[in-house]
Amino acid sequence: MAAGIFNEVFYLLGKAMLKRRIVSDLEKCGALWKAYMKIRYASDTWDFRLCFQRHFKNRPHFIVIEDRKGIYGILPLAYLSEAETYVFFPGETWNGKTWLERTPVYCREPRAMNDLLSECPERTYLRYVEPLTDSAPSALDVDETGYLLHPPDLDFDIQRYYERFTWKKLKAIKKEVASILGADSSWRVNRLSDYDLLVQMNLAGFGDNSYFYDPRFTESFREVLRLLDRKGRLRLVALEAAGLTLAVDLAALFDGIYVPFLGGTHPDFRGVAKVMNMHHIEFAIAQGLARVDFLCGDFTWKKLWHLDPEPLYKFVSPALRDEMQPPS
Repeated sequence: MAAGIFNEVFYLLGKAMLKRRIVSDLEKCGALWKAYMKIRYASDTWDFRLCFQRHFKNRPHFIVIEDRKGIYGILPLAYLSEAETYVFFPGETWNGKTWLERTPVYCREPRAMNDLLSECPERTYLRYVEPLTDSAPSALDVDETGYLLHPPDLDFDIQRYYERFTWKKLKAIKKEVASILGADSSWRVNRLSDYDLLVQMNLAGFGDNSYFYDPRFTESFREVLRLLDRKGRLRLVALEAAGLTLAVDLAALFDGIYVPFLGGTHPDFRGVAKVMNMHHIEFAIAQGLARVDFLCGDFTWKKLWHLDPEPLYKFVSPALRDEMQPPS
């Protein structure tokens, strides 16, 4: 008990001596990111984020907190001038909200997260925050649910994954997959020109609700494609059958974590999305990967396919929260 009180007093005394500064120079922000951010996903790298920065061109606003030991915490924000809102860097938006998930935040110790959030500007909206501990800071609310698969939990055995389904449901999925994967089907990996097919199919399927309806998003991911290819992290997977390209998915593999980011499917082959989903799962298990992240998004198939749900969180500053409340 006494030790706990002493630690809390020591923390409060140290907090009173914290210094805050804002870094807006892109080169200096990059140096901070590279020196302090923990890189787990391909999208955590500075070069990946720059692919979006070059097209969205939002002003960086990195909050840096320091004490006598040095840098205590870094919150990488960007300013969206059209919405007058601060969001996670680089501020890539789709339907008015940022898209990239699990943006890294540097905290020398977990409690630094609350200190960083308390320094946010009045109009701040941070999405897809991954808590640093099992319990999220009180300033965070549940945002959306992410859907993951952990092959080590399955002993890297696809049969263990199949056991998550009822026999009837698994039989139906396998039948639909087999109806598309015939003798004339083939897989194609990392033909970069397939990206244009992906964009075309996604636009055809979703129209103005497609990510690619915004040309900034299209060109940002085109740069991501080239970056991942140069680094040996790209899996641009296309399925061909009957002389047609039925689907293309863009995924990244980094340090045992596999992320299928987005894709497009041929409108005349309804079941092809199941084929692509199963392909990613089978690939990850066969390769002995640690995690597959199918990202957030309220798509029914993620629940039906018995992926592992994990909540991500959001931070909305009080002034912006009041503004977002519907009128009473």
